[in-house]
Amino acid sequence: MEGNIKYVTVTGSTNRDLAELQRIAETKGHPLPELFTVAADFQEAGRGQGSNRWFSDAGENMLCSILFRPPVPAARQFLFNQYFSLTVRKFLLRYVPKVQVKWPNDIYVGNRKIAGILIEHSVVGDRISRTIAGIGLNINQKDFPSPLPNPTSIYRETGMRHDVGALTAELVALCAAEYGRLSEENATELQAEYWSCLYQRGEFCSYLIGDERVTARIDGVDAYGRLLLSEKNGRKWCCGMKEVSFLLEKSTL
Repeated sequence: MEGNIKYVTVTGSTNRDLAELQRIAETKGHPLPELFTVAADFQEAGRGQGSNRWFSDAGENMLCSILFRPPVPAARQFLFNQYFSLTVRKFLLRYVPKVQVKWPNDIYVGNRKIAGILIEHSVVGDRISRTIAGIGLNINQKDFPSPLPNPTSIYRETGMRHDVGALTAELVALCAAEYGRLSEENATELQAEYWSCLYQRGEFCSYLIGDERVTARIDGVDAYGRLLLSEKNGRKWCCGMKEVSFLLEKSTL
């Protein structure tokens, strides 16, 4: 696949930068190639899901956004989430063990968050016209702001520092190598792998659903990316991305 990496020192958001570069390129009749990437040393307005922010010391971590045009219908866009989060997990397993995906697409090492992913789709009709996948991945950062509950980094897990630019290029190359997996025909395979490494799967843990705190078990993720939960009394939940929050403690009952 085509693609190259544009590096910037400071930006507000690599997702926004990439979207603007793509808009300008389209007006000139030369859209950016797939896997075109914007990477930054520092983001002034790094975002996560919803209203979450991403904290990163300048030059210490991977902060980048990658352009895709996924070959799946808009109704099956969660297949892209699965492909991308599993690719990031495969990349991280080269450096640290016990990597899991926390629904919908955060990446954990044990019980600590090492990467956050922000996926933004543009839809035309029933198709995805383009997808921008942003990732903040902690590589060399040793200390984190106190409000963050459970962060980690490759350095904190291994005591080893790495070249951030080299790892960014390595991840983009792996995205290209794994891209053939992204199709409706491979949906069952992606779903099975995603389930096999899903954080807290099959465990009774605490969640906040709306304003209600519940102890429930993850039973699965449906084709639309909704989290399926069940309480011990048999009560079932089907939650979209903005409808449920993970609470840190696990049930001891």
